[in-house]
Amino acid sequence: MGEWRSLCRADEVPDGAGRTVEVDGTRLAVLRDGGSVVVLFDRCPHAGGSLGSGWIEEGEVLCPLHRWRFRLRDGRCTTMPGHSAHVVESRVADGEVQARLG
Repeated sequence: MGEWRSLCRADEVPDGAGRTVEVDGTRLAVLRDGGSVVVLFDRCPHAGGSLGSGWIEEGEVLCPLHRWRFRLRDGRCTTMPGHSAHVVESRVADGEVQARLG
């Protein structure tokens, strides 16, 4: 099992949007939907768009390139079934967004 790594402060992630962080050469999208913070690999499987640069609608992040939609709860693509974005185990502890990596 991987170790918990701090990504950013939770208050640095705007509601309904995200940001991209890099940890040990891995780009991650940190997304906030109301009180929930979710971490995904920062790459849309369609054309490699940055999911951290996307926005959230109805519990899904939209890729800014072609607007493919991915459910935050499990990463499943609702635009093109059979595709998904990888969800990373995450938590907020002491105001820091952390992800289990490794």
